[in-house]
Amino acid sequence: MANSVKLEIITPSKLFYRGYVELVIVRTLEGEEGFMYGHSWACKLLDIGELFIREGGSDEDFRVAAVAGGFIDVKDSIIIYTDAVEWAED
Repeated sequence: MANSVKLEIITPSKLFYRGYVELVIVRTLEGEEGFMYGHSWACKLLDIGELFIREGGSDEDFRVAAVAGGFIDVKDSIIIYTDAVEWAED
């Protein structure tokens, strides 16, 4: 997992997701942006839209969730704070 980064997705009511991922793609107010291990520090506002997660060590397609805005904080790990989020299959 050398090329993986810890991702947490937090809502006011629960910790929605915690795990190691290779890539996260979100819709910011400036357009879609991807974040990976080693990305420079960033803090961006999120727009309402889809969130794509490629989990570390996985050859599967992206997991997809719907996000109701919020913000993403990228440092040594990635944390997404949002009011609401749910998996696409739900």
